[in-house]
Amino acid sequence: MIEGALRITGDSYPEFNGLNPVYGWKPRPGVEGRHAAEGEGRIRINVAGFRDDDHTLAKPDGVFRIAVLGDSFTEAREVDLHETYWKRLEIALQSCIGETPQVEVINFAVNGYGTAQQYLVLQNEALAYAPDVVLLALFTGNDIWNNSRALDGHGDRPFYVLENDALVLDRSNLEQSTFALRQHWATVKHFFYNRLRSVQLGRRAYKQIRYGGGAGTDDVLGQLNSGLEPGVYLPPTEESWRQAWAVTERLIQAIADDAQTAGADVWLTTLSTPIQVFPDAEVRDSFSQQLGIIDLTYADRRIAAFAQQQNLPIVPMVDGLRATAEARNQNLHGSGRFAGGHWNNHGHTAAAALLAEPMCAAYAPGGLSESKPLP
Repeated sequence: MIEGALRITGDSYPEFNGLNPVYGWKPRPGVEGRHAAEGEGRIRINVAGFRDDDHTLAKPDGVFRIAVLGDSFTEAREVDLHETYWKRLEIALQSCIGETPQVEVINFAVNGYGTAQQYLVLQNEALAYAPDVVLLALFTGNDIWNNSRALDGHGDRPFYVLENDALVLDRSNLEQSTFALRQHWATVKHFFYNRLRSVQLGRRAYKQIRYGGGAGTDDVLGQLNSGLEPGVYLPPTEESWRQAWAVTERLIQAIADDAQTAGADVWLTTLSTPIQVFPDAEVRDSFSQQLGIIDLTYADRRIAAFAQQQNLPIVPMVDGLRATAEARNQNLHGSGRFAGGHWNNHGHTAAAALLAEPMCAAYAPGGLSESKPLP
């Protein structure tokens, strides 16, 4: 009776991801339901295995395509598809460009991905769609950390290392027989789990307690920095952090090189951590004082300087999002009693506006002459 009722109401909280021998994990094509943490966005995984509508592999005539690489902030399971910043960006660009060409923003972001996995997605999938622009969305809160096996240590993540100043892919952990066995077991387990909506509802209740109750009882600073590594706000002093930064910058350069070789423009954007744009300046200052620093933008400034060296356009979001949050006295992250976590609907709206302004200036009629001509 419970299963029948849940099917009538359409309530479903499936497991979206499966283990993958190339990326470590990836969403399963065709899975559809609601996200069960922070917000409750309606999620559908397309035929290519990404959270988005379906897109033809061959680019139609008169279409201007933007491929977006990123992690959970860009995949944005906390909000519905039309509320994500990249879907809002699609609408904003279409408005400023005019009726033609048709703007098509395609999402290739997956929760938990570091820059290494994003680079693999670009090589194996995104470039096949012949994008006119590749937008790399960097979440400084953990992307640098994710690019180091010594720091991150994720057993299912492929890593790049630098050998003789060249990127070398290390996916030895994904080539082990134990990984293949776990992949098969997870496939069987989730086959049944995704069909038992009563079990899914129980898991949702657990996550509601964890994110809406347990995490919500932490102090504000604890919520804002939940799951994040403070080292990202500081210049690296340990060798592991120096290597993480070196690999990250080389990966950014490799993404740019491959995309440009394929004929695409490359844009970077650095997103925000919850503490960086919290509307209460006293809370932000308190955390800065704990770390013994002046501000919380070391990673943003370093990536912006690197982008400038590489002649890549970049849209740092922290200052603009912070100004929006302060002006409206509105938190752009979190939901309910939890102040941290991912962008909420307000955050996605503000982020889309920040990206749309320079991209409209570049691609709208009469825009920057050095940008890629529109089809």
